[in-house]
Amino acid sequence: MTRRAFLTGVGSSICFAFAGCLATDNNDDPSSKPADRREDEEFTPDVEPVTRLGKAPSISFEAAPERAYEYLEADDSVRIHYDSGETSTMSFDRWGTARAVDHGSDRLQSLFENKSLIGTGISIGQGQVELSNIEVSSGGEQPTQEEFKWGAPLAPIGFHSHHYARDGELISKPDVPFQRLVEEAPRSMEITMLFPEKEYTAVLPVVCDRTWSKDQ
Repeated sequence: MTRRAFLTGVGSSICFAFAGCLATDNNDDPSSKPADRREDEEFTPDVEPVTRLGKAPSISFEAAPERAYEYLEADDSVRIHYDSGETSTMSFDRWGTARAVDHGSDRLQSLFENKSLIGTGISIGQGQVELSNIEVSSGGEQPTQEEFKWGAPLAPIGFHSHHYARDGELISKPDVPFQRLVEEAPRSMEITMLFPEKEYTAVLPVVCDRTWSKDQ
């Protein structure tokens, strides 16, 4: 199964132009493409993908870091050691944000579970977001960069997904309306990570993502 997630307002197209070439490329002929590819391109799900900001009041909490790391005071960064023997280095701000979004996702999971919202087609995760691509509910204020504090544009995400078979038949869909998730998700989370060296506070948006997936 391949998940296809879309963010409203994001689109891309690549156009290749060849001056003086008038011949038609057979690849543009639908009959020349494999049947499964034609079916996939013609498939239009009855789902409008959208990413929407949570509508409930913002929350704040503290959390203790769980992953081991080495703090490099000279340049305010951290080094992570992996079981493979490899290492990676990142800024302390980015590390703090990454740990905060982990705890933010866990908190969103708990919030939804307490409201009996977790079920078929409903899952919790995290991902990179662009504020300009986030919609708000009627009467809500558009999020601004000044509203948040982060070392990377990451956010806890509540996924609301329809699942389709290869032939386009709907296999499953959430029992909970998408807007219900939006209404129960906080607009943002202020998460203070209690690192031994110093505290780090991230303020992250919380979004709900309506999407779909189709078997290949």
